[in-house]
Amino acid sequence: MPTARTSPLPALVLLGVFVAAVAAGGWFLFRTPAPDPVPTEPEEPEFAADPPPPDPRITFATEFRNVRPDARYVGDAACAGCHRTVTEAYHGHPMGRSAAWVGGGAGPLERYDAAAHNPLRVDDHHELVVERDKDRVVHRVRTAAGDYAVPADLAIGSGTRGRSYLTFDRGAAWQTPASWFTPDGGRWDLSPGFDLSANGGRRPVIAGCLFCHVDRAEAVPGAVNRYREPVVSPQPSIGCERCHGPGSIHATERAAGPKPAGRDTSVVNPKHLPPGLRGAVCEQCHLQGQARVARRGRDLSEFRPGLPLELFVTVMVRHPDLVEVRRSVGQVEQMEKSRCFTGSGGALGCISCHDPHSVPAPAAKAAFYRGRCQTCHESRPCVAPAADRAAQADRCVACHMPRGDSSNIVHASVTDHRVPRRPAPGAPPRGLAPGTDPLVPFRAGPHAAAGAEADRALGIALADTVGAAPPAGRAALAASAANRLATSLQAWPGDAPARVARATALGVAGRDAERLTEARAAAKLAPDSEAALAELTAAAIAGGRYDLAEEAAATWVRLTPTAVEPLLARGTARGLRGDWAGAEADARAALALNPIHPRPRLLLAAARHRQGDSVAARGEADAALALVTRPDARQAAADWYLQLIRR
Repeated sequence: MPTARTSPLPALVLLGVFVAAVAAGGWFLFRTPAPDPVPTEPEEPEFAADPPPPDPRITFATEFRNVRPDARYVGDAACAGCHRTVTEAYHGHPMGRSAAWVGGGAGPLERYDAAAHNPLRVDDHHELVVERDKDRVVHRVRTAAGDYAVPADLAIGSGTRGRSYLTFDRGAAWQTPASWFTPDGGRWDLSPGFDLSANGGRRPVIAGCLFCHVDRAEAVPGAVNRYREPVVSPQPSIGCERCHGPGSIHATERAAGPKPAGRDTSVVNPKHLPPGLRGAVCEQCHLQGQARVARRGRDLSEFRPGLPLELFVTVMVRHPDLVEVRRSVGQVEQMEKSRCFTGSGGALGCISCHDPHSVPAPAAKAAFYRGRCQTCHESRPCVAPAADRAAQADRCVACHMPRGDSSNIVHASVTDHRVPRRPAPGAPPRGLAPGTDPLVPFRAGPHAAAGAEADRALGIALADTVGAAPPAGRAALAASAANRLATSLQAWPGDAPARVARATALGVAGRDAERLTEARAAAKLAPDSEAALAELTAAAIAGGRYDLAEEAAATWVRLTPTAVEPLLARGTARGLRGDWAGAEADARAALALNPIHPRPRLLLAAARHRQGDSVAARGEADAALALVTRPDARQAAADWYLQLIRR
């Protein structure tokens, strides 16, 4: 990426194995094509999918009955009948305003005038424009090669720090190229993490992102950003059931009779949970880490309040020697390093300080949070001079939880949840000893992954992040990932996600033959997995098996008709096989989806050149390279184009 931008909405930077596969797709597209090989068909072992592990929603010992998979979600309207006051207060909380339909509830937050940086010149070749016509909003990127314009359908974020936006197309969700940043009076800017040189202004929104920003979204099995329609329920914002669990049992029983004399076990009330399980309710979204790896046979969407989060997902964080405290989305990690947390024996949690149902009015914030501090510190008065306390309006957090600029989110600041006794900069990262993996599980414990399951989690996480590692360290990380996944696959040979991740790692390590074997096994185990198909396409191209690559990409295209990447991959495979007319057709289909994506335009240029139209080819190539604004990416793109036309 050319900048350090990431989302004002932290979960939107959450990336899965598929995104790594797509990144690998970009890598293989700029890789020197292999010479035409002599086709061989090595014998490959046959694996059957492993039986699923026991479902924690059934096996975990708990008094709360709504953790079971047959409990249904009923929506906030069913809660409001008996809990109207708290429900109405919650809808003023940032979590209760996590998403809203544009033009139908997003609220008067954004501005569209020039003072709000609209339009915005992103670089010499891209201009970002946000257009509003009554309730319809369009985000547009203008270039000399054409415009990419999409409607902003859903606003993501409460607006406290900013908003990003989603557009929906035939069940697929894509993040738009423009985001609104609230601080300093508000302004438009390029959506965080976007590299117009690479993606042309659109990015798939994976299920893990939607999980933490909308009430409910049901992903299609094996898909990346395809969902059952309607993609988002009529209640888009996070609702009561995210913290209390499905409400069907509770609503039915309370409609039939009064509350029982003892504890009501029909619905989870987090205040009745022990600290670890209570914290898991918040951590399902507020503990992002560097990677989140679903446990074998499980999915984050299956998590229920009242259950250990570690039974569903392993959260990997930076090794302690690499920690940087100013990063956003690190509040849980920081809090658990604080003296407040360790001194409480782990009893302190998010809701010790934060009311999950409402936020205090601005004028009441200082007194509210001071009162939370004095819950534990009432017998030890502040020792700061009276003048200093008065200058800070007697706010404990002004000194002990100072705010500072975020190192990974532009236009935003973060609060230091380490609660230092005296404000001081964090120690700089120390760096790692050779051979040390940069990621570690966030916590150990009776429910954490162990043994082969722990190797699996770390191997997938390393494979998922190795593409973003410094070039000098990629080979070692890839080898570590491949070795750990080999260990887990001895225990569970039918684990398709592990085989996809291992294939990705082997590709980075340059072990193309082994990569192809793993990718083929993964696609056989999960024939409708887009991640498996993407990796198989990449592995087949890297190994010179263009026929196999075209076949896998064709299935990928069928499953994901709104995505550029599968069309680009199939077109590349077709061209390498000598079918340049087919490559041109796929390039044009991809450009119809996104006219400013540089890679399909380069493929079109190569196709025109190989079919004898060198004048059109030069024009398309020049237009494509003008869209690649980073010098290193432009050189890689030019090299790839030259390799294609000289084959």
